[in-house]
Amino acid sequence: MIEYKKYLVNKNQEVLLALNKLNKLTHKVLIIIDDKGKLVGTITDGDIRRSIIRKDNKVNWESLMNQNCIYAKNENLDEMIKKAKKKGVSLIPIVDENQYVVGAFEIEIFLTERKKNTAVIMAGGKGTRLLPLTKNIPKPMVEVGGKPIIERIINKLILEGFDNIVIALGHLPEVIEEYIIKSNFDASIIFSRENKPLGTAGALFDISKKDINYPILVTNGDILCECNLSRIIEKAQVNKFDGIMLGKEQKINMPFGVIDHENGEWKSIIEKPTYSYIINAGIYVLSEAMVKLIDGKEYLDMTSLFEKALKSNLKLGVEYTSQYWIDIGRYESLESANKYFES
Repeated sequence: MIEYKKYLVNKNQEVLLALNKLNKLTHKVLIIIDDKGKLVGTITDGDIRRSIIRKDNKVNWESLMNQNCIYAKNENLDEMIKKAKKKGVSLIPIVDENQYVVGAFEIEIFLTERKKNTAVIMAGGKGTRLLPLTKNIPKPMVEVGGKPIIERIINKLILEGFDNIVIALGHLPEVIEEYIIKSNFDASIIFSRENKPLGTAGALFDISKKDINYPILVTNGDILCECNLSRIIEKAQVNKFDGIMLGKEQKINMPFGVIDHENGEWKSIIEKPTYSYIINAGIYVLSEAMVKLIDGKEYLDMTSLFEKALKSNLKLGVEYTSQYWIDIGRYESLESANKYFES
């Protein structure tokens, strides 16, 4: 529990005064109550951004407030914390059996100190496997649970303290630029446009010419992950890794019996085994030495960059996550992500 009363705002209070209060709070959340102290809803900085994008002419509590906000009672607090993490909510009100606000709970996993490290979002993909959804919008603008993928990624970065963000653009760049500028995120966000596709690593060549802080965090623009990104940066710095690749366990169920044999002799059979592999999760930490290996003249994906770094005797590591992770590159994964974030 935290000192929650500073987050309370009466629904009869003047809207602009309350919004000014929002800017001074650690958690960008206002808990709206009625005259009796009962929960009415919440307002976040994200609600305000969406109101600006909609170009709402009449700004009032009803137009800004989320009346279906996440809140908890003491008996279901653990369940609501899990739900808040899915939604990227950093503070939830706690109410009693009569809906009176009696406290608030902060979701600590997201609350880390501000970082100087630059975070790069690779948002140049065409998303051909998601056609016709991606006919007129780039893949990172596809909505998951009512929000574009790239908005969820940016919110995650900001919540973990990354406020120096570069977005690498390729396909339909103006669509992403316009949305990000209108959204007015609480971070410094700049754009880098590719003249021609250079791969997930090749695109970093132009970005390296900008004012960036190493080591940098790089994430694909179609990845949603609830892992602790700060921990990956810290691991790289503490262990002096030049590159870290995030790994995620992926289990594959074999629907057939697998024969164990040697030199044509039958040894045994394993019925429908499950195999486990650590896959590339599309999130990386790179040192300046790693980025300097990119010449910008040829197509270079991230796995090739790591192979190049290994030949150059740079120190490479792997970080593992057991948290929720999904690559939204196919309709099946998009449907799965929607179910997860809407639940």
